[in-house]
Amino acid sequence: MANDLNSRLENYPLVTAFVGCYNHSRFVEECLDSVKNQTYPNLQVIIFDDCSKDNSVAVIDRWLKRHRLDWQFIPHTRNIGICASLNEVLRLTRGKYISMVAADDVWLPDKTSRQVEAMEQMPGDVGVVYSDAFQIDENGHLLPQMFIEAHRKLVVSPEGVLFDVLWQGNFIPAMTTLIRRECFAKVGNYDEDLCFEDWDMWMRISRRFRFVYDTAPAASYRVVSSSAARTMSEAMCRSIELLRLKYFCRGWLNTEQKGNLALALDEAVWRLYQAGSHIPLRWKITLLKQDCSAKTICLVVCSICGFSFRRFKQILAFGVALKGVIFRQRGEHRL
Repeated sequence: MANDLNSRLENYPLVTAFVGCYNHSRFVEECLDSVKNQTYPNLQVIIFDDCSKDNSVAVIDRWLKRHRLDWQFIPHTRNIGICASLNEVLRLTRGKYISMVAADDVWLPDKTSRQVEAMEQMPGDVGVVYSDAFQIDENGHLLPQMFIEAHRKLVVSPEGVLFDVLWQGNFIPAMTTLIRRECFAKVGNYDEDLCFEDWDMWMRISRRFRFVYDTAPAASYRVVSSSAARTMSEAMCRSIELLRLKYFCRGWLNTEQKGNLALALDEAVWRLYQAGSHIPLRWKITLLKQDCSAKTICLVVCSICGFSFRRFKQILAFGVALKGVIFRQRGEHRL
């Protein structure tokens, strides 16, 4: 029996499905049902809960025992964030393809089958297949707008090399994607300095792989007032700034995209230093290249030496005073 099953599964590349949960006890069973009901027969399923404050872990445990499925469940004892969580499960991935869904969203039954069939016919430079998603409210009622329309006004859903399109803003519903595992080997893991996972990863993948759009909706995205994306506006704004400046410093942007980011880099470095936050070395080097003033040199040297922002201001004030004394003495000498 087992040999017969393995023989049939050889025709279906393994797909690893991630289910991410954080305070989704009201919705997680519906999400897990939608993964279980996939018409695709060869899934490796990994569920993680990022230290929910509600009873999500208990609900997931009961669901798994009831259905007796050989799925891996990783309940965190502390909150580590979505990017670190995904990096953790990436290390456990065995599939040729990867899909992920938040525990408050729902997959349509043929999502995986249809997308694997499409991907298997694509050349190796296609890294991601994505679709649109329905939007539903907390009670599961259908909302008037589809996901992509609600996030970007696009005449058609773009395909191919999408970096320039994605730079203007994210529009890809993560829960509808099927990702070639090779993408992560080429572009690396998720950036744990960011509070969101998808936009940065899509842009990094888009520099090495093409995207293909599947016209059939693949999931239902739940709009929840208490969702993480809606309650982290300050962290979200900081992450967007970090993302944009990261690409600026890597030299990935064209002249138009650079825009005012040179000024933004200067402001960001000063703000991070004042707040006592980590400043990436690449940012410091790039800042020096565009502004090699004594003030900037002093900031970079002091931050590398581990001096506090208060100490830096003292050193800077001393330098300014010393400069004034030197110029005054030169003036007196000339007289």
